[in-house]
Parts: sequence; structure tokens; C-alpha cells
Amino acid sequence: MTQSRSVDARTGRITSIVALLLLSGITLDIQWGSLSPLIGTIATESGLSGSEIGWVLNAMMVGSSISIGLTARMGDIYGHRKVVIVLIVLALMGCAIGATATGFWPLVAGRFLLGVAVALPLSWGLLRPRATARQIRLVSLALSLLLSIFTPLALVIGGLIVKLGLPWQSVFWVSFALYAVLLLLALISPETPVAARAVVRLDWFGALGLGVWVIALLIGISEGPGRGWTSPIVLGSFVVSAVVLAVWITQQRRTQEPLVSFRNMDLRQTLVGFSGIVLISIVGQGMFIAMPALLQTPTSSGFGHGLSALDSSYVLLAMIPGAALGYVWTRWGLNHLGPKIVLVVSGSIGIVVFLGLAFAHDAVWMAYVWTFLYSLTILSCLTTAYTLVASAGRQDNMATTIGMQNIVQFVGSTVPVAIVLNALAPGADGFIPEATFVRIFVALALVVAVFVIGWALLAPKHITDRHAVDTETDPTKVSVAAD
Repeated sequence: MTQSRSVDARTGRITSIVALLLLSGITLDIQWGSLSPLIGTIATESGLSGSEIGWVLNAMMVGSSISIGLTARMGDIYGHRKVVIVLIVLALMGCAIGATATGFWPLVAGRFLLGVAVALPLSWGLLRPRATARQIRLVSLALSLLLSIFTPLALVIGGLIVKLGLPWQSVFWVSFALYAVLLLLALISPETPVAARAVVRLDWFGALGLGVWVIALLIGISEGPGRGWTSPIVLGSFVVSAVVLAVWITQQRRTQEPLVSFRNMDLRQTLVGFSGIVLISIVGQGMFIAMPALLQTPTSSGFGHGLSALDSSYVLLAMIPGAALGYVWTRWGLNHLGPKIVLVVSGSIGIVVFLGLAFAHDAVWMAYVWTFLYSLTILSCLTTAYTLVASAGRQDNMATTIGMQNIVQFVGSTVPVAIVLNALAPGADGFIPEATFVRIFVALALVVAVFVIGWALLAPKHITDRHAVDTETDPTKVSVAAD
């Protein structure tokens, strides 16, 4: 009875925290996706070059890489609510700067502040000490569903802004409004209990070192296709990243209070979860670049469909019903079959999806079908990955664990962008050859196959949660089925 009262007390007042977490994910999705269709308009009106536009896009990722490790750990130590309020204020400043920017540097500064202010890991840190194992799983499923819905919506929103003739700054004002709501939710949410915080000193070297090697790696990958992989800047970035990474790993292993620690966590479950994040970052980015390019290829090529940029983005709306059905499948599968079977089954069908994109794209409706099935299967792997990682994190390192997940996602998504954009080179007739699209989609199918084999060998059969409020006091209750 005492344990039950304790759990009830600690799980109270989580509605505002759950709302904060879910809206943080939606806001991040809109920021990443809605700006892409506006790039041409921004470049024309602001007089920016191609490389400058690239830095406007990448500034948010650079800001996140610098911030996530440091701010997440600060939340774990000092309280997540305090830190997230500061970050939301910075985000509001970033939105205002971006919305009123007329040149390169203000735009970069605004996007950089938005990257610094990623609130999702801290929102998870607020939830973890109060949530039961069941609640953690349900929130993971709900977050994945919302991200799957708002990813295509964000792209369409950007396209509609262009079509309706609205100022491109509108997207920043939309983000401003979302952050204003996030600030209200943060103010009414309870702070992380002192007992659930990390009782360690802040590892400044570890946090900053993490940001340095990640940024150097991202710069090398991003600049490689344009400058050449053997250019001094690209090679220098990779060397700096490798050296700092080696020093960072050594420091993390030797320090008594490391930034990243998997102590008393299910390491296999965590790493398998991270692998699902990597997969979706690779194949998702590859698909979202290659498929619109295929649909926009002129019909005179003999295989393209000649759609506009906006019309080709409508195909992604098929993700919404796919995600809804995928939510049902993933929730049922985790409850009755376990994560291993869900990952292997969804991944195996995902292989068929990419082979279908490669060899069955003669009609536009086929793209809708493959997009629907992609959302139903590959995004199920993502949902399972979110659930595995969220269920593995400790109460005193939850924000850092989710922050590392975001960094894995950043790095994973940069690689396919560089490779696919480099591969999509027009042939002598001015069209991207059909064989190029076939090779890209077959390559993505092979990537999925590699992950499926790995999951068949290594993925856990059950989800383990050692640190939820309804399992942490009973060491025998560590394996909890998803509801």
C-alpha cells in the first residue's frame, strides 16, 4: 500500500509534462521540414548564394550539436524545468530574429538559436521520474505517431506558403506561436524531484568535446559533395573530428563523472534502439530526397511524372494513414510479440517497399502506395527504437540519453543527404537517369536488410524498464510488456 501511494504521488501532474514533450517534438519537426520548400524564395529575396543557404539550413543542426550534451546534462543535474524555460526563451528570440531577418547572418543566428533550444530531451527528463513503465511506452508511441504525421505536414506547409504567396517569414512566426505555448506549459509543469537528479559535477569537457567532434564531422560530410572529399576543409574536418572523438572517448572512460554513462542500464536495449534511429535517418532522408526528384522529373524523360515541387510533396501525406495503422500494429506487436519480432517483421516488409520504389514507379499512385507502406513498416521500427531507448534511460540521465539519441539522428541523416545529392547528377540529356533512382532505392533496401539481420541476432525479446516509478523499487519487476 505504501509503495502504491508513493507511485501515485510521483505520477501526479504529468499532463502538462506530456503535452510539453509532445509539442516539443511537433515544433522540432516543423522547424526542420517547413523551411526546405522555401529555400528558393529565401535565396531570391535575401540575395543568398547556394553555400549561404546551406549554412542557414545547417545552423540549426550546429546549434543543436553544441547545446544538446551540455543542456541535457545541466537538466539532469540542476532540474530540467529551469533549463527548458531558458531554452524556450532563446527559441523565441531565434524565431523573432529569423522572422525579421533581411540578410545572411541574422538568418543564421536565428536558426542557430533554434538549434540551441531543442527542448525534447529535457521534456523526457521531466517525465521520467514521474511516469510508470506503461506511461513511458504510451508516450513513446504517441510521440512517434505525431512525428510521422507532422513530418509530411511540415513540408506541405512550406510548399503552401510559397503557392499562396505568403512571406517566407511566416514559418518563423508559426514556430514563435508554438514556443509561446511551450513556455506556458513549462511554467505550469512541476520541476524534477531532487531525488531523481544526478548528484555529480557537470562534465564541461565532455559536453563541449561532444559538440566539437560532432560539428566537425557534420561539416566534413556536408561540405564533401560541394568542395570534394579530398579538399583541405573536408579532410581537416574529418581529422579534427577523429582526434577529438578519440580524446573524448578516453576522457569519458577515465572520468568518474562522465557525461555519457550507461551504468545500470540495459546496454543492448539502448544500442538496438539507437540503431533504429540510425536506420530511419539513413533511409528516410534518402527516400525524401530521391522520391520527389523522381516525381518531378519531366515526362519527356520517359519515366518521370513532371510534378511540381508542391504536388510531389502531397505524396508524403500518405504517411499519415500509414502512421495511424502503424501505431496500432506497433502497440499490439510490442505487447504480444516483443520488440525483436516487430523490428524484424517491419524491417523485412520495408525491404519490399524500397524494392517497389526501385522497380514499380510507372504511375504516381504507386508512389502513394509505397509511401503508405513505408510509414506502416519502417516508421514502426522507429517507434520501437524510441520505446527501447526511453525505457532504458535512468531517472538521473534521461535527458542525456535522449540527447545522445538526437545526436545519432543528426549524424545519421547527414550522410545520406550528402551521398544521395551527389548521386542525383543529370546525364547528358539533362535528366537524372532512371538507373540512378533504381540504384539509390536498391541501396536503401540493402541497408534495411543489414539492420534486419542485426536485429534478428541482437534485438531483445522483451522491453526492460528498470527505472520507472512502478518498477524501480522492486528489482524483480524489470521486464514490463507494452500496454
